[in-house]
Amino acid sequence: MIIAGGGPGGLAAAEVVAKTGASVLVLEQNREIGSPARTTGGSFVKDMEALGIPQALYHPIRRCRYISPHNSVAFEYDDPVTCVLDVRGVFQFMAERAIDAGAKISVGTTAGEPVVTNGAVTGVKAKTPTAPETEFSSKILIDATGYRSQLLKQAAVSPGSKRFGVGSEYDLYAPYCDQDEAVLIVGSQIAPAGYAWVFPWGRKRVRVGVGILHTDSDAHPDQYLEILIARAAEFGVDLRGAQPVEYHFGLVPSDGVLDTFVGDGIMAVGDAAGQPSALVGEGIRWAIKAGRMAGTVAGEAVRAKDFSKSFLERYQKEWNAKFGKNLRIAYEINRKLAQWDDAKWDRKTELIKLFTPYQFGQALQANFLAGWAFQLLWSHPTLLKEGFKELAERLGLGALSAR
Repeated sequence: MIIAGGGPGGLAAAEVVAKTGASVLVLEQNREIGSPARTTGGSFVKDMEALGIPQALYHPIRRCRYISPHNSVAFEYDDPVTCVLDVRGVFQFMAERAIDAGAKISVGTTAGEPVVTNGAVTGVKAKTPTAPETEFSSKILIDATGYRSQLLKQAAVSPGSKRFGVGSEYDLYAPYCDQDEAVLIVGSQIAPAGYAWVFPWGRKRVRVGVGILHTDSDAHPDQYLEILIARAAEFGVDLRGAQPVEYHFGLVPSDGVLDTFVGDGIMAVGDAAGQPSALVGEGIRWAIKAGRMAGTVAGEAVRAKDFSKSFLERYQKEWNAKFGKNLRIAYEINRKLAQWDDAKWDRKTELIKLFTPYQFGQALQANFLAGWAFQLLWSHPTLLKEGFKELAERLGLGALSAR
Protein backbone atom coordinates (compact mmCIF):
# COMPACT_ATOMS: atom_id res chain seq x y z
CA MET A 1 0.00 0.00 0.00
CA ILE A 2 1.14 3.53 -0.82
CA ILE A 3 -0.03 6.43 1.32
CA ALA A 4 0.41 9.92 -0.13
CA GLY A 5 0.66 12.28 2.83
CA GLY A 6 2.26 11.96 6.25
CA GLY A 7 -0.45 13.74 8.22
CA PRO A 8 -2.61 12.17 10.94
CA GLY A 9 -4.93 10.29 8.56
CA GLY A 10 -2.16 8.83 6.46
CA LEU A 11 -0.03 7.86 9.46
CA ALA A 12 -2.99 6.26 11.26
CA ALA A 13 -3.75 4.16 8.19
CA ALA A 14 -0.09 3.22 7.83
CA GLU A 15 0.11 1.90 11.37
CA VAL A 16 -3.04 -0.21 11.09
CA VAL A 17 -2.13 -1.79 7.74
CA ALA A 18 1.52 -2.37 8.64
CA LYS A 19 0.38 -4.37 11.67
CA THR A 20 -1.24 -6.86 9.27
CA GLY A 21 2.16 -7.57 7.74
CA ALA A 22 1.40 -5.80 4.48
CA SER A 23 4.06 -3.59 2.88
CA VAL A 24 3.34 0.08 3.55
CA LEU A 25 5.14 3.16 2.23
CA VAL A 26 4.23 6.73 3.26
CA LEU A 27 5.22 9.52 0.88
CA GLU A 28 5.51 12.90 2.65
CA GLN A 29 6.29 15.94 0.51
CA ASN A 30 7.83 17.97 3.34
CA ARG A 31 11.23 17.14 4.77
CA GLU A 32 9.89 16.85 8.31
CA ILE A 33 6.74 15.14 9.59
CA GLY A 34 4.45 17.75 11.13
CA SER A 35 6.22 20.75 9.64
CA PRO A 36 5.23 23.27 8.51
CA ALA A 37 2.15 23.34 10.71
CA ARG A 38 -1.08 24.09 8.84
CA THR A 39 -3.56 23.58 11.65
CA THR A 40 -4.15 25.25 14.99
CA GLY A 41 -4.49 21.92 16.80
CA GLY A 42 -7.75 22.45 18.67
CA SER A 43 -9.26 19.14 19.77
CA PHE A 44 -10.94 17.27 22.64
CA VAL A 45 -9.49 15.49 25.64
CA LYS A 46 -11.61 12.32 25.55
CA ASP A 47 -10.86 11.80 21.86
CA MET A 48 -7.14 12.11 22.46
CA GLU A 49 -7.36 9.63 25.33
CA ALA A 50 -9.35 7.18 23.20
CA LEU A 51 -6.89 7.54 20.32
CA GLY A 52 -3.90 6.87 22.56
CA ILE A 53 -2.26 10.28 22.24
CA PRO A 54 0.00 10.89 25.27
CA GLN A 55 -1.21 13.55 27.69
CA ALA A 56 2.13 15.34 27.34
CA LEU A 57 1.22 16.16 23.72
CA TYR A 58 -1.95 18.14 24.42
CA HIS A 59 -2.77 21.09 26.65
CA PRO A 60 -6.16 20.96 28.47
CA ILE A 61 -8.39 24.06 28.49
CA ARG A 62 -10.36 24.94 31.63
CA ARG A 63 -12.30 27.94 30.35
CA CYS A 64 -13.86 28.69 26.96
CA ARG A 65 -14.92 32.25 26.25
CA TYR A 66 -17.11 33.09 23.25
CA ILE A 67 -17.29 36.74 22.13
CA SER A 68 -19.61 38.41 19.61
CA PRO A 69 -19.46 42.13 18.69
CA HIS A 70 -21.51 43.27 21.72
CA ASN A 71 -21.99 40.16 23.83
CA SER A 72 -20.05 37.29 25.36
CA VAL A 73 -20.41 34.09 27.36
CA ALA A 74 -17.89 31.96 29.27
CA PHE A 75 -17.90 28.30 30.28
CA GLU A 76 -15.79 26.86 33.09
CA TYR A 77 -14.63 23.23 33.22
CA ASP A 78 -13.34 21.44 36.32
CA ASP A 79 -12.64 18.50 34.01
CA PRO A 80 -11.38 19.97 30.75
CA VAL A 81 -13.28 19.04 27.59
CA THR A 82 -11.22 20.82 24.95
CA CYS A 83 -7.48 20.84 24.42
CA VAL A 84 -4.84 22.23 22.08
CA LEU A 85 -2.33 19.84 20.55
CA ASP A 86 1.39 20.03 20.17
CA VAL A 87 0.78 19.48 16.45
CA ARG A 88 4.32 18.60 15.41
CA GLY A 89 4.71 16.38 18.47
CA VAL A 90 1.46 14.49 17.78
CA PHE A 91 2.27 13.93 14.11
CA GLN A 92 5.78 12.70 14.88
CA PHE A 93 4.47 10.44 17.64
CA MET A 94 2.10 8.89 15.10
CA ALA A 95 4.97 8.49 12.62
CA GLU A 96 6.94 6.63 15.29
CA ARG A 97 3.99 4.30 15.92
CA ALA A 98 3.66 3.60 12.18
CA ILE A 99 7.39 2.86 11.94
CA ASP A 100 7.22 0.54 14.95
CA ALA A 101 4.40 -1.32 13.17
CA GLY A 102 6.59 -1.83 10.12
CA ALA A 103 5.69 1.06 7.81
CA LYS A 104 8.35 2.90 5.82
CA ILE A 105 8.32 6.68 5.47
CA SER A 106 9.93 8.68 2.67
CA VAL A 107 10.16 12.41 3.50
CA GLY A 108 10.80 15.03 0.85
CA THR A 109 8.85 12.85 -1.61
CA THR A 110 5.99 14.41 -3.54
CA ALA A 111 3.21 12.29 -5.03
CA GLY A 112 2.47 13.45 -8.57
CA GLU A 113 -0.39 11.53 -10.13
CA PRO A 114 -1.88 8.07 -9.82
CA VAL A 115 -1.01 5.28 -12.22
CA VAL A 116 -4.22 3.88 -13.70
CA THR A 117 -4.41 0.46 -15.37
CA ASN A 118 -7.67 -0.71 -16.93
CA GLY A 119 -9.60 1.84 -14.87
CA ALA A 120 -8.04 0.85 -11.53
CA VAL A 121 -5.34 2.72 -9.59
CA THR A 122 -2.20 0.58 -9.50
CA GLY A 123 0.41 3.01 -8.23
CA VAL A 124 1.60 6.59 -8.14
CA LYS A 125 4.22 8.70 -9.87
CA ALA A 126 6.39 10.69 -7.50
CA LYS A 127 9.41 12.92 -7.13
CA THR A 128 11.97 11.99 -4.48
CA PRO A 129 15.02 13.91 -3.20
CA THR A 130 17.26 11.75 -5.44
CA ALA A 131 14.97 10.97 -8.39
CA PRO A 132 12.91 13.63 -10.20
CA GLU A 133 10.68 10.95 -11.70
CA THR A 134 9.91 7.57 -10.19
CA GLU A 135 6.94 5.25 -10.01
CA PHE A 136 5.68 3.21 -7.07
CA SER A 137 3.35 0.26 -7.61
CA SER A 138 0.54 -0.42 -5.17
CA LYS A 139 -2.49 -2.60 -4.59
CA ILE A 140 -4.13 0.30 -2.74
CA LEU A 141 -3.29 4.00 -2.89
CA ILE A 142 -4.52 6.19 -0.03
CA ASP A 143 -4.95 9.87 -0.79
CA ALA A 144 -3.99 11.78 2.35
CA THR A 145 -2.78 14.84 0.42
CA GLY A 146 -5.05 17.27 2.24
CA TYR A 147 -7.68 19.74 1.08
CA ARG A 148 -6.76 19.48 -2.62
CA SER A 149 -7.87 15.82 -2.83
CA GLN A 150 -5.18 15.69 -5.48
CA LEU A 151 -5.07 11.97 -6.28
CA LEU A 152 -8.79 11.41 -5.85
CA LYS A 153 -9.47 14.07 -8.48
CA GLN A 154 -6.81 12.82 -10.88
CA ALA A 155 -8.23 9.30 -10.65
CA ALA A 156 -11.66 10.76 -11.57
CA VAL A 157 -13.19 9.46 -8.34
CA SER A 158 -14.40 12.86 -7.06
CA PRO A 159 -14.19 16.53 -8.04
CA GLY A 160 -13.14 17.37 -4.48
CA SER A 161 -14.27 20.33 -2.38
CA LYS A 162 -15.01 23.83 -3.65
CA ARG A 163 -15.57 25.68 -0.37
CA PHE A 164 -12.73 26.16 2.11
CA GLY A 165 -11.89 27.75 5.41
CA VAL A 166 -8.74 29.83 4.93
CA GLY A 167 -6.74 30.49 8.08
CA SER A 168 -3.77 32.63 9.14
CA GLU A 169 -2.18 32.25 12.55
CA TYR A 170 0.73 33.36 14.70
CA ASP A 171 2.21 30.95 17.20
CA LEU A 172 3.38 33.39 19.87
CA TYR A 173 5.58 33.25 22.90
CA ALA A 174 3.23 35.21 25.17
CA PRO A 175 4.46 35.32 28.79
CA TYR A 176 1.30 36.91 30.24
CA CYS A 177 -1.45 35.17 28.24
CA ASP A 178 -3.82 33.01 30.30
CA GLN A 179 -2.87 29.39 29.62
CA ASP A 180 -6.17 28.06 30.98
CA GLU A 181 -8.50 29.93 28.61
CA ALA A 182 -9.42 29.50 24.95
CA VAL A 183 -11.20 32.39 23.25
CA LEU A 184 -13.44 32.30 20.17
CA ILE A 185 -14.40 35.64 18.56
CA VAL A 186 -17.01 36.21 15.85
CA GLY A 187 -18.29 39.22 13.91
CA SER A 188 -17.41 41.32 10.89
CA GLN A 189 -14.97 43.47 12.88
CA ILE A 190 -12.57 40.56 13.29
CA ALA A 191 -13.61 37.63 11.06
CA PRO A 192 -16.29 38.10 8.38
CA ALA A 193 -17.80 34.71 7.47
CA GLY A 194 -15.58 32.98 9.99
CA TYR A 195 -14.13 33.29 13.46
CA ALA A 196 -10.96 34.20 15.31
CA TRP A 197 -9.28 32.25 18.08
CA VAL A 198 -6.79 32.43 20.91
CA PHE A 199 -5.59 28.91 21.82
CA PRO A 200 -2.85 28.43 24.45
CA TRP A 201 -0.90 25.20 24.20
CA GLY A 202 1.52 25.34 27.15
CA ARG A 203 5.05 26.63 27.84
CA LYS A 204 3.75 30.23 27.53
CA ARG A 205 2.92 29.57 23.88
CA VAL A 206 -0.40 30.59 22.30
CA ARG A 207 -1.81 30.35 18.80
CA VAL A 208 -3.73 33.43 17.69
CA GLY A 209 -5.49 33.22 14.36
CA VAL A 210 -8.34 34.11 12.02
CA GLY A 211 -10.25 31.80 9.68
CA ILE A 212 -12.55 33.02 6.90
CA LEU A 213 -14.79 30.91 4.68
CA HIS A 214 -14.22 31.17 0.96
CA THR A 215 -16.45 31.41 -1.10
CA ASP A 216 -18.72 33.03 1.52
CA SER A 217 -16.28 35.95 1.75
CA ASP A 218 -13.32 37.09 -0.34
CA ALA A 219 -11.58 38.74 2.65
CA HIS A 220 -8.05 37.56 3.43
CA PRO A 221 -7.42 36.43 7.02
CA ASP A 222 -3.97 38.08 7.21
CA GLN A 223 -5.37 41.60 7.45
CA TYR A 224 -7.76 40.59 10.23
CA LEU A 225 -5.03 38.72 12.06
CA GLU A 226 -3.10 41.97 12.46
CA ILE A 227 -6.28 43.69 13.72
CA LEU A 228 -6.79 40.88 16.22
CA ILE A 229 -3.25 41.19 17.56
CA ALA A 230 -3.57 44.98 17.87
CA ARG A 231 -6.95 44.76 19.64
CA ALA A 232 -6.23 41.73 21.81
CA ALA A 233 -6.60 43.68 25.06
CA GLU A 234 -10.16 44.70 24.08
CA PHE A 235 -11.06 41.00 24.10
CA GLY A 236 -9.45 40.40 27.48
CA VAL A 237 -6.39 38.71 25.97
CA ASP A 238 -3.05 39.75 27.46
CA LEU A 239 -0.38 39.77 24.74
CA ARG A 240 2.04 42.10 26.49
CA GLY A 241 5.56 41.20 25.44
CA ALA A 242 4.33 38.58 22.99
CA GLN A 243 6.40 37.82 19.89
CA PRO A 244 5.76 35.39 17.01
CA VAL A 245 7.79 32.19 16.92
CA GLU A 246 5.98 30.73 13.91
CA TYR A 247 3.49 31.82 11.25
CA HIS A 248 0.97 29.29 9.95
CA PHE A 249 -1.31 29.40 6.91
CA GLY A 250 -3.65 26.69 5.71
CA LEU A 251 -6.95 25.66 4.16
CA VAL A 252 -9.55 23.20 5.38
CA PRO A 253 -12.42 21.84 3.22
CA SER A 254 -15.81 23.14 4.35
CA ASP A 255 -18.16 21.43 1.89
CA GLY A 256 -18.86 18.50 4.14
CA VAL A 257 -17.86 14.89 3.48
CA LEU A 258 -17.37 14.11 -0.22
CA ASP A 259 -20.11 12.06 -1.85
CA THR A 260 -17.50 9.54 -3.03
CA PHE A 261 -14.04 9.00 -1.58
CA VAL A 262 -13.35 5.43 -2.68
CA GLY A 263 -12.55 3.99 -6.11
CA ASP A 264 -10.89 0.94 -7.62
CA GLY A 265 -7.55 0.69 -5.85
CA ILE A 266 -7.83 4.08 -4.11
CA MET A 267 -9.27 5.56 -0.90
CA ALA A 268 -9.05 9.02 0.68
CA VAL A 269 -8.81 10.01 4.34
CA GLY A 270 -8.99 13.24 6.33
CA ASP A 271 -9.14 16.56 4.48
CA ALA A 272 -8.82 14.77 1.14
CA ALA A 273 -12.17 13.09 1.83
CA GLY A 274 -13.79 16.26 3.24
CA GLN A 275 -13.99 14.68 6.70
CA PRO A 276 -13.22 17.62 9.04
CA SER A 277 -16.05 19.13 11.04
CA ALA A 278 -17.22 22.17 9.08
CA LEU A 279 -18.60 23.72 12.27
CA VAL A 280 -15.24 24.89 13.61
CA GLY A 281 -12.88 23.53 10.95
CA GLU A 282 -11.14 20.96 13.17
CA GLY A 283 -10.02 17.76 11.53
CA ILE A 284 -7.13 16.00 13.27
CA ARG A 285 -9.20 13.59 15.37
CA TRP A 286 -11.49 12.91 12.40
CA ALA A 287 -8.49 12.16 10.21
CA ILE A 288 -7.07 9.69 12.74
CA LYS A 289 -10.41 7.92 13.01
CA ALA A 290 -10.73 7.80 9.23
CA GLY A 291 -7.18 6.54 8.80
CA ARG A 292 -7.76 3.69 11.23
CA MET A 293 -11.06 2.81 9.61
CA ALA A 294 -9.58 2.91 6.11
CA GLY A 295 -6.54 0.96 7.27
CA THR A 296 -8.72 -1.79 8.71
CA VAL A 297 -10.62 -2.19 5.43
CA ALA A 298 -7.35 -2.04 3.47
CA GLY A 299 -6.00 -4.89 5.62
CA GLU A 300 -9.13 -6.91 4.89
CA ALA A 301 -8.71 -6.19 1.18
CA VAL A 302 -5.12 -7.47 1.28
CA ARG A 303 -6.23 -10.71 2.90
CA ALA A 304 -9.09 -11.07 0.40
CA LYS A 305 -6.88 -9.99 -2.53
CA ASP A 306 -9.76 -7.76 -3.62
CA PHE A 307 -8.93 -4.09 -4.24
CA SER A 308 -12.07 -3.16 -6.14
CA LYS A 309 -14.26 -0.20 -5.35
CA SER A 310 -17.06 -2.54 -4.31
CA PHE A 311 -14.83 -4.05 -1.59
CA LEU A 312 -13.19 -0.81 -0.46
CA GLU A 313 -16.61 0.87 -0.18
CA ARG A 314 -16.95 -0.90 3.16
CA TYR A 315 -14.87 1.96 4.53
CA GLN A 316 -17.08 4.69 3.03
CA LYS A 317 -20.28 3.01 4.21
CA GLU A 318 -18.94 2.51 7.73
CA TRP A 319 -17.76 6.13 7.92
CA ASN A 320 -21.09 7.53 6.76
CA ALA A 321 -23.05 5.28 9.10
CA LYS A 322 -20.97 6.22 12.13
CA PHE A 323 -20.19 9.90 11.55
CA GLY A 324 -22.07 11.09 8.47
CA LYS A 325 -25.17 12.51 10.13
CA ASN A 326 -23.31 14.54 12.77
CA LEU A 327 -20.93 15.96 10.16
CA ARG A 328 -23.84 16.82 7.85
CA ILE A 329 -25.52 18.75 10.66
CA ALA A 330 -22.23 20.55 11.35
CA TYR A 331 -21.99 21.53 7.69
CA GLU A 332 -25.56 22.85 7.54
CA ILE A 333 -25.06 24.92 10.70
CA ASN A 334 -21.78 26.25 9.30
CA ARG A 335 -23.51 27.45 6.12
CA LYS A 336 -26.01 29.36 8.26
CA LEU A 337 -23.33 30.89 10.48
CA ALA A 338 -21.43 32.25 7.49
CA GLN A 339 -24.42 34.43 6.59
CA TRP A 340 -25.01 35.99 10.01
CA ASP A 341 -24.48 39.73 10.52
CA ASP A 342 -23.23 41.26 13.77
CA ALA A 343 -26.71 41.80 15.21
CA LYS A 344 -27.58 38.15 14.66
CA TRP A 345 -24.29 37.02 16.23
CA ASP A 346 -25.20 39.04 19.33
CA ARG A 347 -28.66 37.46 19.50
CA LYS A 348 -27.24 33.96 19.07
CA THR A 349 -24.67 34.59 21.79
CA GLU A 350 -27.54 35.39 24.15
CA LEU A 351 -29.07 32.03 23.25
CA ILE A 352 -25.78 30.21 23.76
CA LYS A 353 -26.00 31.36 27.39
CA LEU A 354 -28.77 28.76 27.71
CA PHE A 355 -26.20 26.01 27.12
CA THR A 356 -24.53 24.26 30.01
CA PRO A 357 -20.73 23.92 29.79
CA TYR A 358 -21.23 20.26 28.86
CA GLN A 359 -23.70 21.12 26.08
CA PHE A 360 -21.40 23.78 24.66
CA GLY A 361 -18.53 21.31 24.60
CA GLN A 362 -20.67 18.67 22.89
CA ALA A 363 -21.76 21.19 20.25
CA LEU A 364 -18.14 22.10 19.47
CA GLN A 365 -17.43 18.39 19.04
CA ALA A 366 -20.26 18.11 16.45
CA ASN A 367 -21.83 15.47 18.66
CA PHE A 368 -25.39 16.48 17.86
CA LEU A 369 -27.10 13.10 18.05
CA ALA A 370 -26.45 12.63 21.76
CA GLY A 371 -29.15 13.24 24.37
CA TRP A 372 -27.90 16.72 25.28
CA ALA A 373 -29.31 18.23 22.08
CA PHE A 374 -32.78 16.79 22.65
CA GLN A 375 -32.80 18.04 26.25
CA LEU A 376 -31.61 21.51 25.25
CA LEU A 377 -34.19 21.99 22.50
CA TRP A 378 -36.98 20.51 24.60
CA SER A 379 -36.16 22.80 27.52
CA HIS A 380 -35.71 25.90 25.36
CA PRO A 381 -38.03 25.71 22.32
CA THR A 382 -37.25 29.36 21.52
CA LEU A 383 -34.00 28.03 20.08
CA LEU A 384 -36.03 26.55 17.23
CA LYS A 385 -37.29 29.99 16.26
CA GLU A 386 -33.84 31.51 16.40
CA GLY A 387 -31.97 29.50 13.80
CA PHE A 388 -31.59 26.00 15.24
CA LYS A 389 -34.34 24.43 13.12
CA GLU A 390 -31.87 22.41 11.04
CA LEU A 391 -30.60 20.66 14.15
CA ALA A 392 -34.12 20.00 15.44
CA GLU A 393 -35.28 18.56 12.12
CA ARG A 394 -32.28 16.25 11.97
CA LEU A 395 -33.14 15.05 15.48
CA GLY A 396 -36.79 14.56 14.55
CA LEU A 397 -37.91 17.38 16.85
CA GLY A 398 -39.45 19.75 14.33
CA ALA A 399 -42.81 19.57 16.12
CA LEU A 400 -41.30 21.42 19.06
CA SER A 401 -41.50 24.66 17.10
CA ALA A 402 -45.24 24.67 17.73
CA ARG A 403 -44.71 24.86 21.48
